[in-house]
Amino acid sequence: MWLIKLLYLAVVIGLAVFCVLYIDSLAVVLLLCTLILPVILKLCLLWVKFSTQASLTCNTASCTVNESVPISIIVESSCPLFFPKVYTSVSVCHAFSGKQETIKLRFPLHSRNITKLTFYVRPEYCGAVTVRLNPVRILDYLHLFHTKMKRVNSELELLVLPENLHLSVSRTAEAVYSPESNLYADKAGDDPSEIFDIREYHDGDAVSRIHWKLSSKSDKLFIREFGFPIEKHVLLLAEYLPEQEADSGIQMQQAQAFLTLVYSLAVCAAKPDMTAILAWHDGNRLHYQPLKSGETLPELFSQLYRSLRHMSLDAQDLHEILSGQEYSSVTLLTNDRNAELLPVLEKQTEASQKNLIILNSETHSFPADSVAVRTVSPDSMTDDLAGLIL
Repeated sequence: MWLIKLLYLAVVIGLAVFCVLYIDSLAVVLLLCTLILPVILKLCLLWVKFSTQASLTCNTASCTVNESVPISIIVESSCPLFFPKVYTSVSVCHAFSGKQETIKLRFPLHSRNITKLTFYVRPEYCGAVTVRLNPVRILDYLHLFHTKMKRVNSELELLVLPENLHLSVSRTAEAVYSPESNLYADKAGDDPSEIFDIREYHDGDAVSRIHWKLSSKSDKLFIREFGFPIEKHVLLLAEYLPEQEADSGIQMQQAQAFLTLVYSLAVCAAKPDMTAILAWHDGNRLHYQPLKSGETLPELFSQLYRSLRHMSLDAQDLHEILSGQEYSSVTLLTNDRNAELLPVLEKQTEASQKNLIILNSETHSFPADSVAVRTVSPDSMTDDLAGLIL
């Protein structure tokens, strides 16, 4: 661009010298046209500046690892002029890994038209990917000047979810008492919304439970026995501690394996017939998020990504989560080989099924009477978790 400006300056100087040496109207006209031309080009750029805009669009807000996602740049122009050269660039930054790449684009701007440029982003790691549209510059016909186009929605964030391993998990843990459940056990309880059985009145039975309509048709009194509401209540606990001695590449692989494991188990637990909770501590506060359905997982994992580098779950946090609660199953997922939370999980947890899953390539054995301990290798998570009971 500077070379073109120097050439233009040389042409102006040459025409000025020509006017001095040869006093003629043609030389003066050529010089004036050459001097006025930049003004006309600048006015054209101002026109197109206020009559065009560019925006980033994407049809989805989330994707999975290694999935190609189309992202488009939409350029709308209401200017009647055609500009042959427009250039811009798009920055793609992975917030979790810190990896950043730049995609450069050049295209013509057609008059009174909409231009759509589509490129693909294929994230290698799960987490948040930020796509940013850098300034869009329009060059004039001689490439003397440029102007920046107005940008709308110049930045978007793409949530990259881990791969779902489709684990063969067994959901045979016993259901527990839940007043809000619509399911009832095969034994009597105290929920007045569900009648379990009708029997004859005995001394000491509550008068409020007498079935008056049925008793009026007989010589005996009958009472209603209410149902016992039950529900599958599953708790998933996540604890991630990065190895300080490992390099950044190994830490990234460990984090990816851990997130994949948590996500796959969360998908297994997010079923309509059970109430599932995913809990973790981010160093400042405790997160206790319900897994109501698969639709809530993207937002939930967006919070988990932000907490991963600061995650810390100690015995006091675990006791706070488990205190006063009864669960069908409690599963602690960790990459910490010390398993310091095992005693709390074993002695202070009211659950019919207790699981400790240690994500590590080395096999470790921990003595536990009431906790099912599994050491899972990042390379064979599907096989190592086969038959896990939730």
